[in-house]
Amino acid sequence: MTGTHKIRLGFGAGLAIFFGLSTAVVVRNFQWQADGRWIAHTNDAIDQVSSLLLTESHTENSAQRYVLTSDAAALANARSSAASAIRAAQNLAQFTSDNAVQRQNVRVLQPLLQQQNSVLALDTSPEWIRQALASLDSLDVPASITKTLARMQAEEQRLLVQRTDGQYERLWASRIFMGLGFLLSVTLIIVAGWRMSFDFTARTVAEQKIAIRDEQYRQVVELAGDIIYRTDEAGRFTFCNQSALLMLHYTESEVMGRSYLKMIRQDRRRAAERFYLRQFARKQKSTYYEFPVIDGHGHERWLGQNVQLVIEDGKPCGFQSIAREITERKRAEFELQRSRSFVERIAATTPGVLYVYDLDEQRTVFSNKEVVAVLGYKPEEIMSAGHSLVSLIHPDDKPAVNAHYEAMREIQDGEIRRLEYRARHFDGHWVWLSGRETAFERGPSGNVRQVVGISQDITARKAAQEKLAYQANYDALTGLPNRHHFWTRLQSALRRSGIDHSQTSLSVFDVDNFKDINDRYGHAAGDEVLEEVGNIVRAELRSNDIAGRLGGDEFCFVLPGTDHDECARVADRIRERLSTLAFGIESGAPFSVTATFGVAESSPDIDAKELMEAADRALYRAKSAGRNRVCVDV
Repeated sequence: MTGTHKIRLGFGAGLAIFFGLSTAVVVRNFQWQADGRWIAHTNDAIDQVSSLLLTESHTENSAQRYVLTSDAAALANARSSAASAIRAAQNLAQFTSDNAVQRQNVRVLQPLLQQQNSVLALDTSPEWIRQALASLDSLDVPASITKTLARMQAEEQRLLVQRTDGQYERLWASRIFMGLGFLLSVTLIIVAGWRMSFDFTARTVAEQKIAIRDEQYRQVVELAGDIIYRTDEAGRFTFCNQSALLMLHYTESEVMGRSYLKMIRQDRRRAAERFYLRQFARKQKSTYYEFPVIDGHGHERWLGQNVQLVIEDGKPCGFQSIAREITERKRAEFELQRSRSFVERIAATTPGVLYVYDLDEQRTVFSNKEVVAVLGYKPEEIMSAGHSLVSLIHPDDKPAVNAHYEAMREIQDGEIRRLEYRARHFDGHWVWLSGRETAFERGPSGNVRQVVGISQDITARKAAQEKLAYQANYDALTGLPNRHHFWTRLQSALRRSGIDHSQTSLSVFDVDNFKDINDRYGHAAGDEVLEEVGNIVRAELRSNDIAGRLGGDEFCFVLPGTDHDECARVADRIRERLSTLAFGIESGAPFSVTATFGVAESSPDIDAKELMEAADRALYRAKSAGRNRVCVDV
């Protein structure tokens, strides 16, 4: 509870007690007046009882005087007093009707007075009156009347004493209550006044401190380097510090009362108005917004400002803003955006897939849209972890690519490395890519962290190269390696055999009487025979074995890691399969062919030429022995 509330509470309590005492005084005054009326009423009742006693005594005396003197005037007085007593009793009955005791006394008194009045009214002879009075005395009527009146007088005296004592008791209680209430009221008022004086002093000190603080705040605001201003609910300036005026080259008279929208560049006014109207409608306490303004010299300046909504009595009544010039930052952002747009245009028009690959994270961090045409993926799909460019590389090419990227960590700036590999297209087929990469970004250690590269689709070129290589190295009719290619592969097989310390066997064979077949059945039949020989040889050899056509009808095959006995068995199977075939069936002149084989086995000090000569010797011996057989050089 604040001091002001305490003062108000003290004054309220004091005034409440004061008004309560005043009300109590008024109520007690009415009670005092009522008690006074009741005491006067009781006194009147006592007077009436006393008067009735005198009237009754006068009646008795007049009746006795008439008995003694026979004075008619005394009788008349007695009768008149008796009638007056009856009337007085009736009045007394009405006067004391609120007292049950007195009502009972009146009910007792009235019959006695009626009886007395009846006796006095019957006859006028003194003797009869005397006898009547004697009968009344014998009935104790006069004494009963006197006793009843005495009881009534005593009852009224009791009531008078009771009401008088009660009135004095209430008087003293009222005086005590009034005194205590007055003291309490004065005490509360004094305390409240002291508290008010103390709070007034404290408030005065607080107001002085606030004034000092406001002055300091005003000085801080005026001397602040940032723009500080306030507006009303319509957006008109109500305050603007000196920094804002100096920075924007305006005078205070040019700014005060002017809408802030008039200072914003025209094409941005509507957007700024919508932004702050939304803040105003939603009662957002704080927002940040950037917009360009035109200063007093006509130059464009960008401001970034934090705006607080000023709320009074629960309703927005304006804005308070702290702004800072961000023109240089905006210019840098525009230049960066321009450069970025320039780079993006270059990337978009570059022939081939332009990409940046992170060696540490092993993912593509940038790719141009050309990747859609080359690999069928969107750039964002290539840059995701699931479709990194490296993850699409053919398994056979991954070792070479991994070695390439390990070497890329150590390259110099400006150095370009090339690589070729196969990548999986979106539809599943393989695409040959040729890439050129160089260092793009280095890590803290100085090693290359990211590389930039351009990959081009060379699938068609690779297909053409493979076709040319096939035509240069393979026999078009049989599909077997030609003499030159076979010779190269034979030398490689012998080198591996020397390294592995294993045997390599070679078989040379030709078709028996092949010239006669061409002469007799035609060259087409001869080509059919040569083609079938090639098919049989490929069917009987293993995947790592080497076969070839040396020329004409002369063939050979090499079995790495195999001795001459196994090679002879393979040659014999080829011979048997060939001898079981029928050729020339479609021409109506079927024929069969046979072949003769020579087999030789390599030794540690033999070369390809010597091994071939050994196989030729075995072939010559087989032909000399009658053809259609296998002969081993031993």
